[in-house]
Amino acid sequence: SINFYKVVKAFDTYWKDRPITKGSGYKPFKRWEYSMRNGRIYPDGTRKPASYNWNAYFDYIKSYRDSVYGHWESIGPETYPSLGYKGLGRINAVAFHPNNPNIFYIGAPSGGLWHTYDGGNTWGSNTDSLPTLGVSAIIVDYSNPNTIYIGSGDRDASDAVGLGVLRSTNGGSTWQLWNNGMGEKTVGRLIQHPTNPSTLLAATSGGIFKTTDGGANWAIKKTGNFKDIVFKPNNPDIIYACSGANFFRSTDGGENFTQITNGLSGGQRAVVAVTPANPEYVYLLVSDNSSGFKGLYRSMDGGSSFITMSSSPNILDWSCDGSGSGGQAWYDLEIAADPVNPNLIYAGGINIWKSYNGGAEWQITAHWYGGCNVQAVHADQHVFEFSPINNHLYVGNDGGIYSTANQGQTWTDYTSGLVISQIYKIGQDVSDTSHLIIGMQDNGTSTLINNIWADTRGGDGMECIIDYQESAYSYASLYYGDIARFYNNSGGYTIAAKGKFGITEDGDWVTPYTLHVADPNKMFIGYKNIWRGQSIRTIPQWTKISDNLGGNNNKNIRVVEQSPANPDILYFARWDNKLFRTDNANAGQPSWINLTPLLPVSGQTPSALRPHPTNPNIVYMALGGNIYKSENRGQNWTDISGSLPNVEYSSIAFYKRAHQGLYVASDIGVFYKDSTLNDWIQFSRGLPVDASIREIEIAYNNQNNEYDRIRAGTYGRGTWSSSVYRTSPSASFSSDVTIVPVTGQVHFKDLSSGIPSSWQWTFEGGQPSTSNLQNPTITYNNPGSFSVKLIISNSLGTDSIEIQHYITVSNTILPQPGFYADNPIPCSGQIVHLYDTTLYGPIAWNWQFEPNTIAFHDGTFYNSQNPVVQFNENTDYTITLTATNPNGISSVTKQNYIHSGGYPIPFYDDFETSGYADRLWTIENPDMGITWDIAQVEGLNGLS
Repeated sequence: SINFYKVVKAFDTYWKDRPITKGSGYKPFKRWEYSMRNGRIYPDGTRKPASYNWNAYFDYIKSYRDSVYGHWESIGPETYPSLGYKGLGRINAVAFHPNNPNIFYIGAPSGGLWHTYDGGNTWGSNTDSLPTLGVSAIIVDYSNPNTIYIGSGDRDASDAVGLGVLRSTNGGSTWQLWNNGMGEKTVGRLIQHPTNPSTLLAATSGGIFKTTDGGANWAIKKTGNFKDIVFKPNNPDIIYACSGANFFRSTDGGENFTQITNGLSGGQRAVVAVTPANPEYVYLLVSDNSSGFKGLYRSMDGGSSFITMSSSPNILDWSCDGSGSGGQAWYDLEIAADPVNPNLIYAGGINIWKSYNGGAEWQITAHWYGGCNVQAVHADQHVFEFSPINNHLYVGNDGGIYSTANQGQTWTDYTSGLVISQIYKIGQDVSDTSHLIIGMQDNGTSTLINNIWADTRGGDGMECIIDYQESAYSYASLYYGDIARFYNNSGGYTIAAKGKFGITEDGDWVTPYTLHVADPNKMFIGYKNIWRGQSIRTIPQWTKISDNLGGNNNKNIRVVEQSPANPDILYFARWDNKLFRTDNANAGQPSWINLTPLLPVSGQTPSALRPHPTNPNIVYMALGGNIYKSENRGQNWTDISGSLPNVEYSSIAFYKRAHQGLYVASDIGVFYKDSTLNDWIQFSRGLPVDASIREIEIAYNNQNNEYDRIRAGTYGRGTWSSSVYRTSPSASFSSDVTIVPVTGQVHFKDLSSGIPSSWQWTFEGGQPSTSNLQNPTITYNNPGSFSVKLIISNSLGTDSIEIQHYITVSNTILPQPGFYADNPIPCSGQIVHLYDTTLYGPIAWNWQFEPNTIAFHDGTFYNSQNPVVQFNENTDYTITLTATNPNGISSVTKQNYIHSGGYPIPFYDDFETSGYADRLWTIENPDMGITWDIAQVEGLNGLS
């Protein structure tokens, strides 16, 4: 409940000038910080209620229950050619059917509850209809296995919020919140009384809660942050629980708890195990403040006192023999005692160890990548449970679920089929739906190649990209912006990281980067500043192209996006609620515009940006739970949220084949809107409700757009794919001209809605007379008035339109010359681009300049359509353009059009004859400290 920003400030103060070491807790905090910032706090740092998204979802569907679209299907990963150290996702809980050994359940921290009915060969999800998918505890009622309780939230890393307990009475098909008296707590463990099934206890982030009516009502019995709780095997009145490294004991069925310190000396965290083979034995595995092994303690008097069985080796570290320091026990710590042999215990940290003499001596029995002459079992152990039917030990870790039937000599992996990967980012091949790259928490980076998943890079996978021009190249990153290049999914050559190739800073937990939209051999990375790289396919060279913007060089960048319509435009959002733009991103040292004062709301950082693919002035933004559009590069914003729920939006995708087609992704699904819709629609049919979507991207099929796909990466439920939104088509078209001279060309543009996948044009009098292209170009060789017909179709229907006398071909109409300059007031010697705008089919051009002190550039000349000209005198230039079409010649002259060297001083402009834009004025506010308004003032001839 402490203000988020106070926690971050305390953390930063503690770590100032301290070395960051392995297992020190620095990385876990940055992961938590990233998670909290992405939608879990209000602008002032107050934490949102855990039920925020739950309530937002149910409030939304009350009004829009019947308006759900999409055809989402899971595309995994659900298996790999070889698992082991390469897993699918973390598991926090395991529970068993009381009578059938083939039925058991697992709980994932952001992937929900899953069941198997065939001993782990296949899996199904039970909670995709719930707007929270964090599960850390499970109880299958032994008196009625159709009643299942789950403890929500993520006990070990806070990847999902806690809403207390949920209950199902139909085997997990439907659920209801069952948290009266408990509220919104993360539930780390649940236990059920062995003879009274209506009595349960819960170890939660807010204390120990007890119910005597099957969870209908809960009462607090002990405050604190409890993560473990067990009954004494032969006496349920005695209960053991752990909060941090403190051990508590109850002798009255959980009504009261007393801390036991006899033989114990504190530590960081503790977990407890008991065994029916000797109910007086209580085992306590305790970590020290470095998250390494402090000791294994055993009680032989029912938890009243303890003795130290061992304090070495460090069974919680990464090594084979426990010779290393530290560990990750803040996150991965578990213990189990064999139900038959009271001296056989298993301890889990990064690896799995066992002891045959009550913890006095240890031997490693599973290693995270298969070293130490033992079998590979994925790293980071979170839950150990013995089956009550066959006494097999089941373990859940960061990769999945395993079991052993022979005391850890061999392990069976049951993970395949569990689609529970926690994906941060995806990179979709723009034209190949069978090629996709994903970055995952705990399980590295993987690539879908010809629809088969393959390992790419280890560690924690973050942002990833497939080269849009040469898809053999891909890029995968680790936390803080360590980026590696791959070719055909091999190589792993680091191209960017702090301390590499001149880069002097690191970035966010998930550092944003993007390939240059016009040259994929270049890249932009958002660390604390923007870095531009070139030659990234070979030996990269990096240049920092921003510095101390807004007076800050210490805040990480959240979003980086370049405009596909104009590669000189680049936007980035920084975590100190700042937004910046440059209009010369490719210059040696770009200049930057601070757009922050122009944001529609203050005190929040944009969570997503999407520049328009063809209009350089349009950009879309997600900010503060709303979607905005700017038509002038961020100078003004319009709220286009409509009925969208006010939740965090993580990603925006623009679908180019639709009319202004926008998809937005959130923690409660995907939404869509285009120009044919009055409001947003929910585009989530088939998706889990709490998919926690982190990124969406679109793959285009250039042969048949019926196979275009939108892809979504979720944090907890893997990757998903859907066909795009389309409707029965409605035909419409336009053209660049409707009157042409003989031999004139007309460029037709399909404007049909519904996303047609086939086109059949008929052009009376045209050459060719038919076309199946979407946007054909047609030549008209004979005079007359001609009709145009278009028939369109897609999988949902067909439509047509025919316009009589649409094209007029004249053998008398002359060209209507016109032109403009991109810079009519150049400095002396500066290059100017002239653009022809002549109407009615020009086929030849002749440019004349007075004076003629000019030079042509870029291969252009006086008879080019769009010449590039250098004006060499500081004077005014008059330009004449003579244009020719098959019917004749026309000219236009613009007197003193080019003012080379600028206007003479003093300069006077009364603004009476036209507006500021028409007279080439731009309103600017260089320091962006004040927002300027356009005001009407009294001029010579009235208001202006």
